[in-house]
Amino acid sequence: MSSSPSPRKPFSPHLQGLVGVAIGAIVVAIMLVALHLRRDHLVVDPGELAMSETSMCMAQAIQQAQTGGHQITYAELDRLKDRCGS
Repeated sequence: MSSSPSPRKPFSPHLQGLVGVAIGAIVVAIMLVALHLRRDHLVVDPGELAMSETSMCMAQAIQQAQTGGHQITYAELDRLKDRCGS
């Protein structure tokens, strides 16, 4: 007597769709986190720095951060904005 495997009941289409959407959402979230981490290490261009000088606090903070030819990254600019309340 040959033993054949018993047929498995397939997942419902609704459950398959839900799993697909969940996997897609996870992939998108991972991509967004990776892009955000990449952005933090990029240097801010001078035009955007000029637009960020919305208050005296920001202007002074940007000038202090640029001493010695240091270029400000987006992560540093975000910290300056948090500190100055912009």
